[in-house]
Amino acid sequence: MSEVCIVVADGSRARVFELTHPQQPEFESGPDLKEVTSLAAPEHTGRDQAIYSDEVTGRNRTVAGGGHNYDEHRDAHDDEVERQFARDILADLASHGADRNILCASPRMMGYLREARGQFAGLEFTEVQKDLTAQEPRRIHEQLADEGLLPARKPPGA
Repeated sequence: MSEVCIVVADGSRARVFELTHPQQPEFESGPDLKEVTSLAAPEHTGRDQAIYSDEVTGRNRTVAGGGHNYDEHRDAHDDEVERQFARDILADLASHGADRNILCASPRMMGYLREARGQFAGLEFTEVQKDLTAQEPRRIHEQLADEGLLPARKPPGA
């Protein structure tokens, strides 16, 4: 069990970090974020080419210039994929059993995570509405330390 678990997520990817402290603080900097898990929403990575019959949304045109609108319920499908992904993220977060959880997500994904929270009784987390999935671990750590959510990194012997 770790002291702090941090998840950074968007609609298609989530990265899970643990805060690790140096074993010999007099010789090592720390604490650091260590990536322990990476999750992906597989249906999101294929997007239009793999999921839908036609890459372009809108109208199906004929030679005569007429056309008809069609709707494959793409938005509803994407919403359901993200809802399921939010449940997967929270299930993974719960499995770590950390004392404290920090969840950083884009505003849209944060909404899905809040919605899914009810299925995980007792799982508490601090919310940060920022998409940090593309950031390096050290940069994520700096941003969360600046907000007072993590201890700042210290040089050796400090």
